Amino acid sequence: MRKKIDSRTTPRIAHYFRDVDLLGNSCPEFIPEAFSSNCWYDGEQWPAHFLQRVAVRLNYIWATYGVRDGERTVHGSHPAVCCSSFQIADIIAVKEGEPPQAGAATQYALTFPLAVAENGGFKRVAHWSQGQAYLQDGTPLELNGREVVENQFRYVSAQQNLPNQCSEWRWPYPHNYRRAIAKINAKGLVGTTIPGLQLTHKKWSGIGVVVPTMVEARRLQYDILSLIDREVVSDTHFDHILVCEKLPSNVGGFDTEQLQAVFSSACFDFKSCLKVSDLMAKSMQLDFSSRVLILEGTTPKGPTHEVGGCWLCFQDNTHPYVRALVKAGRVKVNKQGRYMASLDELDTRRDLRERQGIAQQLAKELREQHGIESSFFSVLNSQRPDDLPFFSGRPWGGSYFITDSPDGDDE
Repeated sequence: MRKKIDSRTTPRIAHYFRDVDLLGNSCPEFIPEAFSSNCWYDGEQWPAHFLQRVAVRLNYIWATYGVRDGERTVHGSHPAVCCSSFQIADIIAVKEGEPPQAGAATQYALTFPLAVAENGGFKRVAHWSQGQAYLQDGTPLELNGREVVENQFRYVSAQQNLPNQCSEWRWPYPHNYRRAIAKINAKGLVGTTIPGLQLTHKKWSGIGVVVPTMVEARRLQYDILSLIDREVVSDTHFDHILVCEKLPSNVGGFDTEQLQAVFSSACFDFKSCLKVSDLMAKSMQLDFSSRVLILEGTTPKGPTHEVGGCWLCFQDNTHPYVRALVKAGRVKVNKQGRYMASLDELDTRRDLRERQGIAQQLAKELREQHGIESSFFSVLNSQRPDDLPFFSGRPWGGSYFITDSPDGDDE
């Protein structure tokens, strides 16, 4: 019988995220004033975990010129997304504080199956020597001229000791980079996109995620589920989340089957919460609707001073109650990734602050009886859940916000 091969252990390449010092000489040439309103950092540092979540939530890996020590490592006119060969041994080495073979390796990465990456436009690193272009492994390329090499590949000087360098790939940004940056400078990132690789495109299906701890795995779970629930990607687009702290300290001498077992045991099951029965969905929808209807009937009405939309916003998008309401269509995810339950049973003529008060009472009931954290979300003079909120209850709860804090606020 033919052995089943785990797609997670097929050859992959990885885009590793590193800490970026915005005042150092290895930061990107372009630095936006801010990301979206759900991304917040303080100071002059972009931690790797922050940049990884920004990439997933905003759907793009930023294309840059790979500035290191004040010099571009990506030559030519097009910036690029750069990847290295992905090996479990490299991740373990970083985890154990040892130098990895892939010098760029960190415990924060997005990985792509090699075949998917090459079909999507990733090209191997090349170098130019004596009028001939070569791949890093020494394979000659039929390319005419060094400038062609520099614009199509991540250029490596022929003077470098190539056999000791890790295998690298580059995806060149295909559009007008200067125009994209000018648009961001004029309008900000709201309504524009980061110039780079669009992660949500179907051709990249099979993406893997690498994080150091289970705490960070659950934050990435929130981000990925929000994309699935918005139907931006399918439930198979992101294949796995590999948690480094669950890996052994050494895999030397392991055969293919043993590596598969190690890999699988270190992966976090982030999709099982998606399985909700029709009965569960109907039952929780009825429970939620009944609660809102009772609060509507027992809460006195006063004069209307403010109008606008009001929702109940859930912090945990994995809780069975929330998952059931998502399946029932009662909870929708707005563009920023908030999980919002409509309060259809409330009289829309009620004052906005009255509806906020009812949402707070509902949140209290659900916390006491189901252990669910939630708060109200309201928009003054608008019924659109994607507008900026007038009030949003306890704003820093859960994994909605992407912050530069290593601890975050997951209470």
